[in-house]
Amino acid sequence: MLKRLSQISLCCIAVAIGSAANAQTWPNRPIKLIVPTGPGAATDIMARLIAEGVSRALSRPMFVENMPGASGILAHETAARAAPDGYTLLFTNTSGMAINPISFKHLPYDPTRDFAAVALVCSLGPQMLSVNAGLPASSVSELIAYAKANRGKLSIAFDNTAGAAAFAAKLFNKQADLGLVEVPYRSAAQATQDVASGINQVMISSIAAANAVAQAGKVRRLAVTSGKRFPGLPDLPALHETLPGIVMDGFFAVVAPVGTPSDVIMALNHEIDRYLSGPDVEERLLTLGLSTDGGGTPESTAAVIRREQEQWRVFGKELNIEPQ
Repeated sequence: MLKRLSQISLCCIAVAIGSAANAQTWPNRPIKLIVPTGPGAATDIMARLIAEGVSRALSRPMFVENMPGASGILAHETAARAAPDGYTLLFTNTSGMAINPISFKHLPYDPTRDFAAVALVCSLGPQMLSVNAGLPASSVSELIAYAKANRGKLSIAFDNTAGAAAFAAKLFNKQADLGLVEVPYRSAAQATQDVASGINQVMISSIAAANAVAQAGKVRRLAVTSGKRFPGLPDLPALHETLPGIVMDGFFAVVAPVGTPSDVIMALNHEIDRYLSGPDVEERLLTLGLSTDGGGTPESTAAVIRREQEQWRVFGKELNIEPQ
């Protein structure tokens, strides 16, 4: 029995030594950053900025692997099943970590148990409420009054593949009791164009999705869904200033498979935080409708994810969402 215990102890020591050695030599090969969207999306652009910055800092390439579709499930499942050695990371967001759990009954990954938080990339990525420029509404209050006076005559468009936009549109319609006809799209670009042309009158989208038509004067921005005003549009009010109860900040973060060595996680956290503090990074993110307060710590990043998960559970109950 003692001999068996000794063997087990030796094995444990060997594993610990191996893990420590791996952490000390890491990274000695390229690092993969899995992204749950296709190339060109704001999430992809952000991930590539992070990959570029970390690659320079570590003198090892970090490359992006896009895994779009299926609400990001494939990307999250692949990352969850990867070896926890610091060479596979996931660029995740509100949808993958907080919306999917209330939307799907059987996920092939567990957002809480399968991942270790590394760093927060963006702490603010809100949705935006906007209207066709010809609509006689220059504020949220005016839109609510006009919609109620024209109940059933106005429609609200949103990208149904973007969970936050769909939830925000439905919550706004319900809480303000507007009677808007809800029009889901499979593309934010198409939804935006149809509101700009007047086919639909109201829209919930990311800030970036509506930038071009807003700057062209075809749609009018009314509010953002964040708890505070967006730094890139400081004169634009938050929706909750008029309609309390709808706060959707949004977040983007880097996580790793659970079991990834803590030294590796701390090294990644340090480099991501340093990159986010660099010159011009904040301005580049603001153009994407995103804002950062730095990478934080692994612990603070995990806390943000838990907070968002709880908040979205509340939204799910309010809308009587039945997981599919």
